[in-house]
Parts: sequence; structure tokens; C-alpha cells
Amino acid sequence: NPAYAAMIKSVDESLGRIIKKIFELGIADNTLIFFFSDNGGHNYYTSNAPLRSGKGNPYEGGIREPLIAWWPGQIPENSRCNHPVSSIDFFPTICGITNVDIPDQVIIDGLDLSPLIFQKEGLSSECLFWHFPNYRDYETVTPYIIVRIWNWKLIRFWEGRHELYDLENDISEKHNLAEEFPSIVNELILNLDQWLEEVNAKAPRKNPEYQYQIR
Repeated sequence: NPAYAAMIKSVDESLGRIIKKIFELGIADNTLIFFFSDNGGHNYYTSNAPLRSGKGNPYEGGIREPLIAWWPGQIPENSRCNHPVSSIDFFPTICGITNVDIPDQVIIDGLDLSPLIFQKEGLSSECLFWHFPNYRDYETVTPYIIVRIWNWKLIRFWEGRHELYDLENDISEKHNLAEEFPSIVNELILNLDQWLEEVNAKAPRKNPEYQYQIR
């Protein structure tokens, strides 16, 4: 798709101009850049294989993407980290690196990624959550919520079903293991319910004024 490819090329060129200017100003050693996408590639224009599906969907093709952290002299060149993180971690990370205190009364739903960035240690939490309580793409994507703990990923569709995947052995999410491992499903559901209560997340609810009409 030429229009889609042109937009991606434009983003790459714009980032190149920003980095060039940073070096021209002599501030590269004091500049940290995070470069990432907010979702996976769009199904209509690109392929996320071997990941399943794409943007807007609860599968890895929709929610997994690469993240580049760039800081000359601070982050080792060509280093890699396979630990999954989220964009909600950027704010506490920036506050931690710049020594900005976060007030105790402010609830931050994220973690300081400094230990990973500087390759000193891991993170204290291994849980990641995604919450999408609405319909999308003419109802082909229904409301869902996801929890990932280590290699296990549970998708709860608000209309009633659950899907469980072992991402370590099934990165393409071809085998739903929910019926084979009900104890793991129940344990992950408890994590979901606890998180929903902690963050006061909004859940889908029926519209009492909705009337279905056959046309």
C-alpha cells in the first residue's frame, strides 16, 4: 500500500531529522528517546506474522510491537531486552531518571523501567493488563480485557468466553488452552478482577433503552 508505506517512511525521516538536530546541538549524551508504536500493524496494509491478527485485536499482532530506547553513552549499543513492558511505564521511568518525585497521593499505573534500560536487574512485577471495553470495526472486535503473567496470556471477552495461550510455545496463538487448564484460567481471572477494582476500570454495560429491530 503506497500511502501507508509513505506515511511510515515519513515518520522514519522525521525521527532522523530530530536525531540529527540533537547531535548538532551537542545534547545527545543528555537525551533519551523512546521510539515505539501504540499498536501492531493494521491488518489491511501489513502483515504481523508470525503474530496473530493486527491493530485493535487482543492477539499479539495487535498489542505487541518493538520499543527502541536510545541514549548515547548510557544505553549499550546493540543491546536487547525481551521483557514485555507498556507505554504507561514511560512516565514513572522519566520521573525516575530525572529525579522527579511523584507525590504519594498520585496513583501511577506503571513501573520505572530504569533497571531494564541500564541492564541492572529485572522488574518487581510480571503482570501486564490491557482493557478494551468497547466495540470496533463494525462489531468484529468485541470488548475484551487481557492479563499476561509470565508466558500465560488470558483474554476475557466480555460477551462470555475466555481464551488462554502459552506465548512461550505458541507465539501465533493457534491453540486455546482454556479448557485444558481451568485452574490457570481461574487464577488469572482473579488477577483481572483485582486489577479492575484497583484502577476502577469501566466495564461494558447494557443500554436499557436499546431495542433490537429486524430489518
